[in-house]
Amino acid sequence: MDIMIAGAGMVGYSLARKLSYRHNVIVVDKNVQTLNRLEEEVDIMSLPGDVEDPKTYHSLQIEKLDLFIAVTDSDEANLLSTLIVEDEITVTKRIIRLSNEYFEHSPILRKLDIEFAVFPDRLTAKRISKIFDIPKANNVKGFRLTPYELISVRVQHKDEGITSVSQLCSPKVTVVGVEREKRFFLPSVEEMIEEGDLLYFFGERRMIETKALLLDAKMPTAIKKVAIFGANPLAQKIAKELSGRPLEIKMVDKNREYCKQASEYLQGKVTVINAAYDDHRLFEEEGLKNADMVIAAGMDDERNIVKCIEAREYGVEKTVAINNDKVYYPLMHQLGIVVVRGSKTGAYYAILENIASSSVVSERHFCGGRAVLFMRRVYPNSPLIGKAVTPPSIQETDSFLLREGEIMAIEEAAALREEDVIVVTGRTEEEEKIQAWIYTL
Repeated sequence: MDIMIAGAGMVGYSLARKLSYRHNVIVVDKNVQTLNRLEEEVDIMSLPGDVEDPKTYHSLQIEKLDLFIAVTDSDEANLLSTLIVEDEITVTKRIIRLSNEYFEHSPILRKLDIEFAVFPDRLTAKRISKIFDIPKANNVKGFRLTPYELISVRVQHKDEGITSVSQLCSPKVTVVGVEREKRFFLPSVEEMIEEGDLLYFFGERRMIETKALLLDAKMPTAIKKVAIFGANPLAQKIAKELSGRPLEIKMVDKNREYCKQASEYLQGKVTVINAAYDDHRLFEEEGLKNADMVIAAGMDDERNIVKCIEAREYGVEKTVAINNDKVYYPLMHQLGIVVVRGSKTGAYYAILENIASSSVVSERHFCGGRAVLFMRRVYPNSPLIGKAVTPPSIQETDSFLLREGEIMAIEEAAALREEDVIVVTGRTEEEEKIQAWIYTL
């Protein structure tokens, strides 16, 4: 595809590096140094200039783009660039990153013919909210093609009777990955379970929740009190998402203006405390040590990690840190900190998954981007109906079929039926091969 990316910040830069291996990519940004560095790393075409200035696009000798992606830090710039580029080039599909919730329900996106808009702060808030449905879970991901979910659970003080993966699998649940000592792998059913493992379950939520109780005797079974470090716009959206639940929420930030905004935005549903993060007396004097969960939602990944470590020292077992730098992911898992994608990382993966998905195929990344899951539904009148499928011969992948609410091996199905869902998981190194296999069935 011919792709143009407006903005070479963290999101645009990462997208350019990823997409340039398979597509023709043009990146537009004012920062010439960033564009030069990107050109040195990967094969892209740089276009120095203001994404909001029509003159920027005049020099391009192209008439058509398959995809235009606007991911600057400014909503206005993203919207304007999407509108302006159309005066110079015919664009087939448009993807935009936005922060203002107003646009989510506004007709503006429809009028601009934008196919996909990602609201990363809201995505992050919803990811955290899902953890409250299964307090033992590290992460919960849903899918549009099935009610089944992808849920990770840490093995901590497990039931002595649970020794291998086979004891955790059933017609409604399977284990699609294990993270052990910074290493991710797809386990066999004979794989022995070790203390500290992070297990990735795929299946029915109720069944996974039952198994989580057997694997983790450390984390709380219910969350009633929450402390949020940070009152920035993202932290405000997290608190807003949680405020509809029966929770006692306290929010702490040293920035007086953020605290004022949070108090107005949350309308008294959350206790907002204006105090320095580094004041250890907060845990004692404000009762934060009694929280069932601490969420570190600051703008600095390292400080978020530190706040989670401090909370653990005061006895808070469930700690969640917002993370935008994948470098810290293994460390945070080793420390037992729940990692939730921040706005920038969330936008990056949401856009990649949208590009790779279609009306019949869905893609999701997990394990900090080290693993991928593809699924394809067999819709009515699909040419796949009645067809026999052989599992992909791709290393380090696993595949299975969802049929009538149960998980089964692909080999067990003599022929595909309407409403079957084919699922393939594997390491991201095999992502392109898996994508090619599932699209060419």
